[in-house]
Amino acid sequence: MKPLHPLLFVLCLHPVAEGKDLKPGTNRVEFMHDKELRQMLVRVPGDYDASRKYPVVFGFHGAGGPMEGYHRQLEGLVRNHGYISVSPQGLSNAKRNRRGVTAWNGFSNHRFSSSDDVGLVVKTVEYLDRNASIDRTRLYATGGSSGAIFCFRLAMETDLFAAIAPMRGAMINRPPLPRGRPRLSILLVCGAEDALFTGESKVPGEVFYPARKTMELWATNHGARTESVVLEKTGQITLTRYSPEKADYELLLYAVKGSGHRLSRVQMTTAIDYMAGFFSRHARLEPKAQ
Repeated sequence: MKPLHPLLFVLCLHPVAEGKDLKPGTNRVEFMHDKELRQMLVRVPGDYDASRKYPVVFGFHGAGGPMEGYHRQLEGLVRNHGYISVSPQGLSNAKRNRRGVTAWNGFSNHRFSSSDDVGLVVKTVEYLDRNASIDRTRLYATGGSSGAIFCFRLAMETDLFAAIAPMRGAMINRPPLPRGRPRLSILLVCGAEDALFTGESKVPGEVFYPARKTMELWATNHGARTESVVLEKTGQITLTRYSPEKADYELLLYAVKGSGHRLSRVQMTTAIDYMAGFFSRHARLEPKAQ
C-alpha cells in the first residue's frame, strides 16, 4: 500500500476546526431572513478553543431598546462562565407601530413587530452550529420586557432551549396553554410591584397570566404534583420553587420586592448572577418515553 501523502497525514491527526468565521470578542453578524436584514452581536470568549463545546445564551432587549443593551448585560457570562452570547436586534415593522419601536414578536398580531422572530432564532442556532463550536444541549434564552415575553413564545414553539430566564415580563394569556411541551427549566424574574406580576396590562387586547399562574401552568405541563415552596425570603427577593425538590428541571419565580417594571442596576446584576448559576445547572432533557 502506498504511504499517505504528508499533508493528508497531518489532516488526519489534526482535523480542520469548524467555527473560524466567529472570532474571540464581539462579532457583528448580519444575514437575510424572511426578506429582512437581521443584525446581532455575538460575543465569543477571549480564550475560545474550537475543540471545546460552548454553551450559548440569547439576550433579547426590551421594546425600544437596541441590541447593545443585552450585549453589555451578558458580558459577565462570557467572561466569567465561558458562554457565547447572542444579542439580536428586534424590528419595528407592524402596521400599528407608527412610532418605530423595535421589539420582539412575542405573540400573534403584535402591535410592534410582525417579524418571524422564532424562525430567526432557529436560523441563528444553525448559523452558530456552522461557525462556532457550540453545545446544542446547553442553549439558553433571557430577555427584558418584550424580550421576556418572547422567551415564553420560544418555549412554546421550539424545543431548542434547556432553560429560559424571562426578566420583567410575562406570558401572554392566549391559547394554547403549555401542554406536551419539553420539560425545560424556567427562572421568571419580575418586580413584585410590576403590573405584569399580577397579569395586568394597560394595552387593550393584551392580557397576561399572573407570574404565579404562569409557573403553575408550566408545572402542570411538566407533570409536577407538588405545592410551591418558598426557598428564600429576604428584604430584597422572594424565591419560590414550583418544581419537585429532586426533579431534573427547575421552575423558579424570583420576585424582586418593592420594584415595578424597572429594576435597578444592582437588582439586575444580582438577578443575572443568579441566572448564570441557574443556567449552569441545566442541559436540555431528553423527552420522556411514552
